[in-house]
Amino acid sequence: MPGSPEECRRHALECVRLAQTSTTPQRREFFAKLARTWIGLAEDLETNWFFLDEQADETEPEKETA
Repeated sequence: MPGSPEECRRHALECVRLAQTSTTPQRREFFAKLARTWIGLAEDLETNWFFLDEQADETEPEKETA
């Protein structure tokens, strides 16, 4: 499983390249759909990381200032 949104986007870009160079409509559509899936995964990871960061901020004890 990919570890970061950036990695997912790199996979998506490779799928776009493969779609552009595919010789059949079926392969073009397959790689285009796969690219969209990678982009969706990148967006999901970013969303989940955002919420995890927010939750971590809420559970951290407040630091006392003197």
